[in-house]
Amino acid sequence: MRRRAFLAATALASPALAQGWDASRTVRLVVGYTAGGSFDLVGRALAEGIQQRLGNPVVVENRPGAGGSIGSEAVARANPDGTTLLIGGAGTHGVTPAVRRNLPFDTARDFTAVARIAEFANVMVVKADNPARTVQEFITQSRAKPRGITFGSQGAGTSIHLTGELFRLRTGLNMTHVPYRGGAQVQIDINAGLVDVMFDNLPSVIGQIQSGNMRALAVTSPARVESLPDVPTMAEAGMPDFVVTSWVGVFGPARMDPAVTERLSAAIRETALSPDGQRKLKNLGAEVAVAGPAEFDAVWRADMARWQQVVRDARVEVTD
Repeated sequence: MRRRAFLAATALASPALAQGWDASRTVRLVVGYTAGGSFDLVGRALAEGIQQRLGNPVVVENRPGAGGSIGSEAVARANPDGTTLLIGGAGTHGVTPAVRRNLPFDTARDFTAVARIAEFANVMVVKADNPARTVQEFITQSRAKPRGITFGSQGAGTSIHLTGELFRLRTGLNMTHVPYRGGAQVQIDINAGLVDVMFDNLPSVIGQIQSGNMRALAVTSPARVESLPDVPTMAEAGMPDFVVTSWVGVFGPARMDPAVTERLSAAIRETALSPDGQRKLKNLGAEVAVAGPAEFDAVWRADMARWQQVVRDARVEVTD
């Protein structure tokens, strides 16, 4: 994955707390997916450090469903006082608004970008004893199946779903999407031979790969990732036009006090850049990639526009 230069944690000056901030209130980090997914893992890895820097109790709350939009709605409708935040990313703020036409909120208007934390590759995984050892072998054996193949995701309209659709577009394979409520069940069914392939976020599946329970055929990042040095990129595997990286960050409701936003952002960035934070994120297969409110806002809006184009090309729409 492309290396980035980061400011040292000591260079981040935490502004004074906004007037009226109550350090006794609990800060909720809402995750719109089930426990064990990449957003959940990142949130839990950093919660303690954020708590130490804010002085507030910090808890992670899972509110899964509808491609992350249930959790997103809870935050969009929350009091903009900084105590209800969303661990979001390419799925919630890139893909979901592109595929779901009837969201009960306006993604572009109802959130405040607080801080980007990290980015990571998706990884193409199959059952450990799958005869395919490379992406090209997988494509060849898939073309020989008259009924096509299946690919799983943690739900219709997620970034994992859209990565699979992008693979279908690039290869022309006959692929059927099988949505689940969470990524863990997809992994179980791949290992059982019930689903053929998945493009999962690396933090969610790296343990399965390293233990030998699943085989990684390629990562979707521009360069190989440090945690899986022997796994080629999709470009190295013969698909130079297939690059997908995911990001994870923190959002609040719209109309947050800028002083509160910056205080929260500084605490989150300092936590991610701390030695402990970097170690935890690295162990998850993520790369620290911090950004403050203004830069982060530009990143996610550009990503949403990109996925809108993929959705149009793949003719994907989710209405439930």
